[in-house]
Amino acid sequence: MEQWTPTLRKCRRWMGGILFVSTLWFTSQSGFILLSVLYLPGFLFGLPSAQWIFDTLTSFWFAFAVGIYELIYGVKIVIQGDVRKLSKNRCSLIIMNHRTRLDWLLYFSVQARYGSLRRFKIALKDEIRHVPGAGWAMQATQFLFLKRKWQIDKNRVDITLKKFKQNSLPPQLLFFPEGTDFRGMSRQKSRDYAKKNELEDYEYVLHPRTLGFTSVVNNMKEYNNLDQIVDATVSYPRTMLQNETELVTGKIPREVVFTIHCYDLDQVPTENEPKLIRWLEDRWQEKEEFLRCFYENKEYSDSNGYTKEQNIEIERDTKLYLVGAILFWALLIVFTLYYLMFSYGFRMVYGTTFMMCILLSTCVGFDTLFSNI
Repeated sequence: MEQWTPTLRKCRRWMGGILFVSTLWFTSQSGFILLSVLYLPGFLFGLPSAQWIFDTLTSFWFAFAVGIYELIYGVKIVIQGDVRKLSKNRCSLIIMNHRTRLDWLLYFSVQARYGSLRRFKIALKDEIRHVPGAGWAMQATQFLFLKRKWQIDKNRVDITLKKFKQNSLPPQLLFFPEGTDFRGMSRQKSRDYAKKNELEDYEYVLHPRTLGFTSVVNNMKEYNNLDQIVDATVSYPRTMLQNETELVTGKIPREVVFTIHCYDLDQVPTENEPKLIRWLEDRWQEKEEFLRCFYENKEYSDSNGYTKEQNIEIERDTKLYLVGAILFWALLIVFTLYYLMFSYGFRMVYGTTFMMCILLSTCVGFDTLFSNI
């Protein structure tokens, strides 16, 4: 029996991973289709509240994802640093090292506690915009999709941040200055970049690319009244989740540590581009030193500026919010599956709408469609 134990554990891990991914995928696309009765009329009639309604529904799905990996899969999220400076109402640019391709998914936990999931936006690679369900919602909620070609991305940054201004929505934008996740190929490119520019060779982070960062800062200052830069460092004390394939196989990290430093805009030399570049490079050098010590000692604290009683209250309120999100999306799953199985008309409408969404996502884009309706 003992010889079967590793195999059984592997099968259980695979089943858990497949269930996690399929649940997120199914709720994202079914929610986008079925809940259109709540947000689509607003876009059709040009109501100012339309984007707010859609962003609120999307944020509830973000909370659902957090609820699954925290409450059901037991991922421990540790958030240390000066989180008292985080606020749901501030316009902020969040910069973070890109250790894995799914760091952004786990950062939802920070936003669920201290920031705004409704205002939360992410700069992601362009391919993700076409993922059925999640990609459609990310388009409609105006995520910043980048092709990693500056001639194209420069205009996308400008257009996306202008839309936030038009919607009177101060965003909280997660941006990865490294441009890609930390792995073999990107590690070698960073090493070559450091050698070419006579920079230190980093072992735990990639050298940040400064052009996109300075452009985002300048545009957010101009269009969105940027008043804070949040410097977040993600680290994995035990296992880590490098890519989407590992998520399917159930290799979900057991523990994730976020270290937060907040800088009001008057602490950042935004008026001088060379100094702003130097400021960003200094932050990444600090990350390198911090992560070297972290992975050597595996030590961290849960100190975040709040008292024990305040943290208990924050965790209680967060858990209630996550449970509510789980119950809401679980009911939507039951409703959708029931009518898919027992209603021919529902299946036809659902399937037709699904195919139309794929077509619109590919040919037009929901970000363009909704902003022009």
